[in-house]
Amino acid sequence: LVREIPVAGRGRLARAGSLTHAAHRLARRRCPVIYRHTQIGYGMFFVGVSLAALVAARVRSWALFGVMCLVTAVASALFGTLTIEVGGAAVVVRFGPVGLVRERIATTDIVSARAVRNSPLYGWGMRYIRNGRLWSIWGLDAVELQLTNGSRFRIGTSQPAALLAALKASGVAA
Repeated sequence: LVREIPVAGRGRLARAGSLTHAAHRLARRRCPVIYRHTQIGYGMFFVGVSLAALVAARVRSWALFGVMCLVTAVASALFGTLTIEVGGAAVVVRFGPVGLVRERIATTDIVSARAVRNSPLYGWGMRYIRNGRLWSIWGLDAVELQLTNGSRFRIGTSQPAALLAALKASGVAA
């Protein structure tokens, strides 16, 4: 006997015990956030405005300077911060206050976590690295998550010890 239950907001039925996307979202809302840290990338704004000033001075155009500063402001708004949240069921990493660019990793998909130091050659931003990806806004310290699919996901942070403690509290082997 299979019992069917209504799935919130979808207007359809799901088998009891299955975890549909809507039910998963509902379960995610109930998990408290045990760690949240936002790192601000001041360097991105400084470099953008400096580059705009240099280019505009070279071509002697205030209009170009204004456009480049506007582009820098929009890029800083979208990618100027990196927020890391660890809840009971997932790790969420997002760029900017709006969070248009984000990654959600279920804690069950994380095999292990460890503190690492990135090479300066990796740079900042979203990068592909050998066998994985790196998201960083500033600095060289990071926490590397080894995922069940064999890939790595490095999260740049100024608080690697606190992030590792939060991951350990949520059930990830650190």
